[in-house]
Amino acid sequence: MNKNNMMINPIIKKIIQKTLNEQATENYMFFGNLKQIKRQCELLLELQPDEVNELIKNGHDWADDHISVAKENMDQVFDFMMNEFNDDDQNLTEAKDKKNKPTNPKLWSQCLTWAKSRYKVCPSAYCNGAAAKRYKKLGGKWKK
Repeated sequence: MNKNNMMINPIIKKIIQKTLNEQATENYMFFGNLKQIKRQCELLLELQPDEVNELIKNGHDWADDHISVAKENMDQVFDFMMNEFNDDDQNLTEAKDKKNKPTNPKLWSQCLTWAKSRYKVCPSAYCNGAAAKRYKKLGGKWKK
């Protein structure tokens, strides 16, 4: 056996052992897929936004559609898991109590309507963020 083969064997053994350990859990695919999605998202987020936007504009808008569908699927799984693992009534009450409330509900409603008219998916972080930014710009404040 040459030196290269001797060095590769421990690496291969580690990879095989890691794979076997991951497969020891019944739903190893679920967690493996989540880890892969996380890695890919981190890499995609490192790309230059201007270059990505230009690429998408130049006939690759399918990529944007696929990301939107993936997000919707992740939202559904996330909501399901959070509802299953949390005591729904208690957490909903706590979440409502912790939520900031607009000091000017009428202005907030107008800003939310404005944002909903500009985003395909509402509610979403983008839509709510745009509404909050507009609300603040127009002088809106928040209270606990």
